[in-house]
Amino acid sequence: MNIETLKVFRDLSDTGSFSKTAELNYISQSAVSQQIKKLERVLKCKLYHRQAGKILLTPCGEKFYAASRKISGLYEGALKAIRTLGQERPPDEIKISTIYSAGIYMLQNYVRQFLAHNPGTKVSVEYRQFSQIYQDVASGRADFGFMACPYRKAAGLAMLPVAKDEMVVIAGAASPLAGRKSVNVKELNGQDFIFFDRLFPSRRYIDAFLRGHNIKGRVKMELDNIDTIKTAVASGAGISLLPRSAVRDDENGQSLHVLRIADAQFLRPIYLIYSRARKLGPAARNFMGIFETPKKVPARRP
Repeated sequence: MNIETLKVFRDLSDTGSFSKTAELNYISQSAVSQQIKKLERVLKCKLYHRQAGKILLTPCGEKFYAASRKISGLYEGALKAIRTLGQERPPDEIKISTIYSAGIYMLQNYVRQFLAHNPGTKVSVEYRQFSQIYQDVASGRADFGFMACPYRKAAGLAMLPVAKDEMVVIAGAASPLAGRKSVNVKELNGQDFIFFDRLFPSRRYIDAFLRGHNIKGRVKMELDNIDTIKTAVASGAGISLLPRSAVRDDENGQSLHVLRIADAQFLRPIYLIYSRARKLGPAARNFMGIFETPKKVPARRP
């Protein structure tokens, strides 16, 4: 459970509308429904029911609403203060919000390239959930956002494809696949999988790839963090499909084994997100210049 989920619950209670809540939080209506269901599983109680087309809170929902409204209000107050500071930042500073898997490898290379030609510029990078990145860029908290596989457009935001990240199979040391360099797609059929949570755009992209190749596996876990996915794979709970850049060289061949997909190309698109309405400063415009043409993330050898 995180603050963003509390905000979704609060907004649904306030608006009484899944579509308005989705718009306020830059997510899909399906994601709103899934987040509420996840809350109910965690809290082990029903939070609302429908009556005559209206959304009504249960006694449990009313109690939880009071807490979520208070916490969300504190969070939004802090964000407002941060945004004020962000608007006052000097023109030689840029702020970036990124998903973890894009930031740990791909973004670092771009930042180094940028600083080589713009010494003295301050670059701040913060790792965030995908839904938070939309809000960061729209509010001005960040100049740029980096996301994988955006599943919806957001009003006022531009999405520029800048890279393609190779997706690979990750197996633990005890897996029958360990020690191999590659795997054919058909060999994934019937495997135990550890996936991203269904809310994540990358999960939808992975599901589409597997459906396109008629691959059916057993979903053993659904997690919201790459490090926890890697830990679960290393423990022998199953295999996963992750970006190659998410596995460090010192992990490959030890606790984890990276296998390329030999008979299919599986590249995850990475997008740079920025506001159409906000004028970019000199440093931000120079950073944008790096992405004049799409680039493929340099491949590592497993």
